[in-house]
Amino acid sequence: MYLFKFGFLFPPFWILGVCILLSPLRAPPAGPPSASWMPEKTDAERQMIIDRMRTAELKWARRCLYALVTLILVVVVLAVGIWAVLRRS
Repeated sequence: MYLFKFGFLFPPFWILGVCILLSPLRAPPAGPPSASWMPEKTDAERQMIIDRMRTAELKWARRCLYALVTLILVVVVLAVGIWAVLRRS
């Protein structure tokens, strides 16, 4: 979500957001209870949390992709328009 929002200030963040579409979300490796991720939860609960997180990440990553494509299209249209006006002169 932050990559999408801050992308309006610095569009390369949208590229990083799109990279999320290509990366898998995995739970931290199992270890001793004190070092484990959410040790108070069962495996099923942890998996459900990971699934929700992945769904939210994918939603915002798609929004980053749409914003990046829109930005590229706007830049291309503006560049072609400026080129056409300058060529006429």
